[in-house]
Amino acid sequence: MPVLRDAGALDAGRLRSALNRLIEGARQRTLAPGDLVGATMTLTNYGMIAGLHATPVVIPPQIAILGSGRIGDRLRSGVDGPRVARILPLSLSYDHRCVTGGEAARFLRAVIASLETAD
Repeated sequence: MPVLRDAGALDAGRLRSALNRLIEGARQRTLAPGDLVGATMTLTNYGMIAGLHATPVVIPPQIAILGSGRIGDRLRSGVDGPRVARILPLSLSYDHRCVTGGEAARFLRAVIASLETAD
């Protein structure tokens, strides 16, 4: 998998440029070997093949994999009764030697909050 390095230090424009470079390099098969090693975390999308949830296997030196399932309409309960909502199922696998359950839960909560407020 292509590795996007120091993503947290990039602003939106630089992040988009770095992603575009990796996407184009992967399509053209021109990525250097160094572009494919050293990931800390992986993002995976099994939803494109109809999956909802998965248990991705973390292989060191990675510490976590965040997977996204197929977006779909689901029945949710609310204060005014049931309603239909668009739901993106997420699965987070992580290495317990590096990450505690609390840290993983707070990370996943932050991801969900960010997705809920995205433009």
